Amino acid sequence: MVIGIIGAGISGLTAGRILAKKGHDVTILEKSSGLGGRMATRYAGKGDETKLDHGLSYFLTESPEFQSFAVELLDKGLIQRWGDNFSLYDGENIYETNPNQPNVASFTAKDGMNSIGKYLSRWVDVKTNTLVGGLTYIGSNRSKKRSWMINLTAGNTFEADAVIIATPAPQAYGLLNTTIDETNTLKIVRDIDEVHYAPSYTLLAGYGKREIPDWDGIICKKSGLQFISNEASKKSKEQECSFVVQATPELTKNLRGKSDDLIREKMLQELAEVIGGWATSPEWSQIHLWKYSRPLKSLSKDYHELEFDDAPLALIGDYFNGNTVDSAYRSGYRLATDWSEKYSQ
Repeated sequence: MVIGIIGAGISGLTAGRILAKKGHDVTILEKSSGLGGRMATRYAGKGDETKLDHGLSYFLTESPEFQSFAVELLDKGLIQRWGDNFSLYDGENIYETNPNQPNVASFTAKDGMNSIGKYLSRWVDVKTNTLVGGLTYIGSNRSKKRSWMINLTAGNTFEADAVIIATPAPQAYGLLNTTIDETNTLKIVRDIDEVHYAPSYTLLAGYGKREIPDWDGIICKKSGLQFISNEASKKSKEQECSFVVQATPELTKNLRGKSDDLIREKMLQELAEVIGGWATSPEWSQIHLWKYSRPLKSLSKDYHELEFDDAPLALIGDYFNGNTVDSAYRSGYRLATDWSEKYSQ
């Protein structure tokens, strides 16, 4: 079966890997140049020598499926334990130990979080910088070979027997609306229309040879910031003092529409309130907006499926049974496992 997956985040890559291993012909269409969604890494600073995880700084393992995957990544030497040395900022003071530290293990990638997406992509054909504009259902009345036509904004198409939409819910909503007159997707559209996301601005800042703090990260309360990641603490090789700083949804909404310079200044001020006035003067800094940072509501199922015998279609992502990377992995894993049994080669 030829399967087209829209979106190369963790859920799409996970589903693609499992289905490809079962003998299906899998192609993933990704609008950006990177893999892994928010498990993203950027090169910045002098000569682009500083590596920063500007999406997710770390991840927790809770479900059995994701725990098993973490063991695989550990065996491959791709990830490491990180986050045992988190501090807490309560709006006034920094506490060296976070009293609310979760009881599950936390990890980060040794060579950048995007290495996990690259690892998962080894089993599938990924076409990056490929934007999907809509779907056309051909179905049993088709004269063409495949049941689905994935319409690309570049003007060409990709034909598939089955489609998996592994994008944030609002993007999935837009894609499904292009085929709503041809298929019974109305119930799915109504369900995912209720899923909304919190946006988040991320600040990347480098401070050269300044002494690197001894904390891994700071969880912030009563602040305009959510989390401060000490990126140099992750790296086995020497890296300049550098931070990834995540704004709260509230601060992000207040800053939307402002210039990058103003956003950068405000976030540096917030950072300085936590770690000291020196933070307002980095050697370099960048701003990135995560429009779909985290779902505010999740659907109580592992995935959504439109069960056409001749034209399967499913939705997967982090908004199924949670709102984390664990949820995303579990959603892709469980759909692919079910499809491997239903549509064996």
